[in-house]
Amino acid sequence: MQELSGRVAVVTGGASGIGRAMAQRFVAAGMEVVIADVEEAPLAATAAELGVHPVRTDVADAASVQALADEVVARFGAVHVLCNNAGVGGGGVMSSLTLNDWKWVIDVNLWGVVHGLQSFLPLLLANDDGGHVVNTASMAGLSAWPGIGPYNATKYAVVGISETLAVELADTRVGVSVLCPGVVNTNIFESQRNRPAALRNPQRNPGARAANSQVTSMSGIDPALVADQVHDAIVDGRFWILTHPELVEHVVRRTDSIVDAARR
Repeated sequence: MQELSGRVAVVTGGASGIGRAMAQRFVAAGMEVVIADVEEAPLAATAAELGVHPVRTDVADAASVQALADEVVARFGAVHVLCNNAGVGGGGVMSSLTLNDWKWVIDVNLWGVVHGLQSFLPLLLANDDGGHVVNTASMAGLSAWPGIGPYNATKYAVVGISETLAVELADTRVGVSVLCPGVVNTNIFESQRNRPAALRNPQRNPGARAANSQVTSMSGIDPALVADQVHDAIVDGRFWILTHPELVEHVVRRTDSIVDAARR
């Protein structure tokens, strides 16, 4: 999509972090922007600051995402860019994870993307002037990190979904990008605050705090830098959005080990 001005973008997880930066970049490009988030206070504050339309949405709930799509169409008449960006972190060694740990992360990080595609893809395909999907994965979807098993699993899944979608939409006017950032200055590993009561554990996973602290202690980049790359990928029609080239060596080592194993 070379022309973004006047188009409509929907960004889930848009109240903070990468999602907020995306929304701000799209506004600068002249787009109408809808931000969706489960946190009402930050959602309202960001909407007021950026001049965008807020919709309280729980991406883990298919009906909530469909209501978001319905509201966007009712207000703007169309959708041109969908950023399936909402996500949560989750840490802990695999041997101590509970089913609730898995379910919470999968519901948001994986089902959130599926729900977004289910509700918005038909709208994008109906546009005569095309559209674009950006799915937020992670470098943890290309090379697994210890201590964040459910997060790794969901991000690998998002990469696979995105690759499949790109092939299936190759002959349409809808483009696809997958965003695989490294560490960014966001609050994703503080997302326990939004964990549903039904999926909380009586005791926090003993490895979770250490795993999350290890990740968040790393020096992250400004979300605005990520948003610039997302904007450019949409305009240029690029599939891969990799924000941390220094981490690609981890992907190369993984790929080399697969190739070596296949040749034995």
